[in-house]
Amino acid sequence: MTMAGSRLAAEIQRKLFHSLMVLVAVVNLVGGPPLAIGFAGICLAFFLGFDFSRVRVYGYFPFRRVTDLVMRSSERTRLGANVFFAVGTIFSLLLLYLLGYFLLQLGLTCYWMLTGWLAVSAVIVSAIGDGAAAIVGMSIGRHNLRRNRTVEGSIGGFVFGFVAFLGLSYFIGIPWFYGFIAALMLVLVDVVALSINDNLINPVALGIVLAISEIMFTIFGVV
Repeated sequence: MTMAGSRLAAEIQRKLFHSLMVLVAVVNLVGGPPLAIGFAGICLAFFLGFDFSRVRVYGYFPFRRVTDLVMRSSERTRLGANVFFAVGTIFSLLLLYLLGYFLLQLGLTCYWMLTGWLAVSAVIVSAIGDGAAAIVGMSIGRHNLRRNRTVEGSIGGFVFGFVAFLGLSYFIGIPWFYGFIAALMLVLVDVVALSINDNLINPVALGIVLAISEIMFTIFGVV
């Protein structure tokens, strides 16, 4: 296998590992937002414990072979992207649920916020879209957008993120345009290139934009 092929294979395994956070959708279906938030919190605690152990004793870490497969070289002696994504997931789930409850007290019922599905949508589009953007960019990216980002990758992230949302929409009935907004926001965050870790900022930024969208749609009677 060529060096480029090896890097691509490693990136695919890395993104598949990160995408495990989409399990919050299953947990939310079973127990609603409180259980989904609790599940994300347990994941964060596990990731932190795992990563602190790995960083402190990297040379002797028993699962080093596994972590080397799913982490970039720059992440091997510091907290991994999974920690940041778990933090972003918790923040998005908690923020949107509390905001939905607060608005309910004011007489504005934002159904998708209250049920947790709006935040879950942000998490799914972030996980699948960001993963697809990296893999597509490494595979066929030719036109640079910025460092380590390509136009082809951004398009791939939008398409796969939106398709992943449509899969969720099929089962729970959340309107398709929320997925379109989330996937578009994912591309915009990628283009802006904030200095904050994208695994942290993506679910948060998408969640906030979706929350604003549902408030406006509810006020004007779109949903």
